[in-house]
Amino acid sequence: MFDISYTLRLVMLGTFFLGTFGGFLGSILVLQRKALIGDALAHATLPGVMIAFLLFSTRTLNILLLGAFISALIAYVLINFIKNKTVIQWDTAMALMLAGFFGFGQWLLSIIQRRGSASQGGLSRFIFGDAATMLRADVQFIAIISVILLLFLFIILKDIKLYIFDSTYYASMGRSKGVMEIILSLTTLIFIILGIRLVGVVLISALLIGPILIARQWTNRFHILLLLASMIGGLSGAFGTYLSATRANVPTGPVIVLLLGSLFIVSLLFAPKQGVIQRFFKRQKLKKNLILYKNLIHFYENPHDFSSGYMEMSSYYGRGLIDKHYGRWTFTSKGERKIKELKGMIDDEY
Repeated sequence: MFDISYTLRLVMLGTFFLGTFGGFLGSILVLQRKALIGDALAHATLPGVMIAFLLFSTRTLNILLLGAFISALIAYVLINFIKNKTVIQWDTAMALMLAGFFGFGQWLLSIIQRRGSASQGGLSRFIFGDAATMLRADVQFIAIISVILLLFLFIILKDIKLYIFDSTYYASMGRSKGVMEIILSLTTLIFIILGIRLVGVVLISALLIGPILIARQWTNRFHILLLLASMIGGLSGAFGTYLSATRANVPTGPVIVLLLGSLFIVSLLFAPKQGVIQRFFKRQKLKKNLILYKNLIHFYENPHDFSSGYMEMSSYYGRGLIDKHYGRWTFTSKGERKIKELKGMIDDEY
C-alpha cells in the first residue's frame, strides 16, 4: 500500500521533525498572541532569496537561505523599530512588512523570470515548497537543527510558560523579557529558514498555526496542548510529503496545508468538548434544563423567596432535590449537585 523509497522516507523524516518543531513553537506563539509573526517573517524571506540569486547566480541552497535569513532579520528589526518608535501597533507593523517584503520579492522574481533563469535556479519552488527535490544532506541538516531547537525549547519550557501567562511576575524574578522575546523570535526565524524550501514562503506559517488550532479543539491543558500540537504537526508534515510525492503531484506546501485544514474542520465539528456539534447538543440540553429548573435556580439564589408555585416545588420535592424541615424548604445533597451541574453548564456556555 505504501511504496516508499529510501529518499522519500528520508524527506518524510525531515518534514516530520520540522512539523513537530513547528507545532511546539507555534503553540507558544499563538498563546503569546503573536501568530502573525511567523507569516510576516516567512513572506519577508522572499526578496532575500531573489537578491542572493541575482548576486551569486547560483542555486546553492545555503546561499539562498542565507539571503532569506538576512532579509527576514531586517524585517524583524524594522517591525520592532516601528512598534517602539512610532504609534503604529505590533500587528499593523507585521502586516506592513509582510505585504511590502513579499511584494518586493515578487517583483524581483518577475525580473528573474523575464531573464529566463527562474526554472534553472529553482526559485519558484520557494513559493509553495517542493520537499521531493531536497538532497539528503539538506534533509539531515533540517532534522538535526529541528531536534536541537525543540529540545532547547523543552528545557526552558518552565520559563516560557511563566513568560506567556504572567510576564510581570517573570520580570519581577529578575528575568529579562527582552531576552526571552529575542530567543523566541530567533527560533521562529530559524524555523522559517529551515522550512521554506520544504513548505514554501506562502504556507510555512501553516505549520506554526495549524497544529495548535487543531489541538486547541481537543484540550485546554498546556502541556497536553504542546504534545498534541507537536504530534499533529509532525504527522501532517510527513504524510503531506508522502501524498505530494506519490499521489497529488503538486508542491508539498499546499498538500500539508490541505491536510491540516481538513483536520481542523473535523476537529472543529466533532471534538468532544469544543466541537460545534457537541456544543450544539450541550446548548439544547442547557435550554431544556433551564426551562425545567429555572424555579429551582431562582430558589437557590433567593432562598427566602417562595414565589414559585406549589406544583413546581412539589415536583422538585418528588425528585429528591429539595426537602422541607419545620415548614421551610431546603436543598438536599442531590439538589445541590444538580444546581452545581446547571451553573457549570451555564459558565461553559457563556
